Amino acid sequence: MAADLRQRFEALPADSELRPLTKAVLREAVNRLSTGPATTTARVQNRARLIGALYRALDRLDTTQQPAPAT
Repeated sequence: MAADLRQRFEALPADSELRPLTKAVLREAVNRLSTGPATTTARVQNRARLIGALYRALDRLDTTQQPAPAT
């Protein structure tokens, strides 16, 4: 999921307002995923929060990259 988000992040225009937020989510993903397997309840909860953040970021990118409806 993080790899998909990174790919979409790299396709964003340089002036996109979504770049800073998406970059922050990706940085947090790298930090949390580099700690090894989640073996405690707190670490599992942190991973679940990360997954939620990744989904929200992907949803934001999907919403902004959809073509406008024809009128």
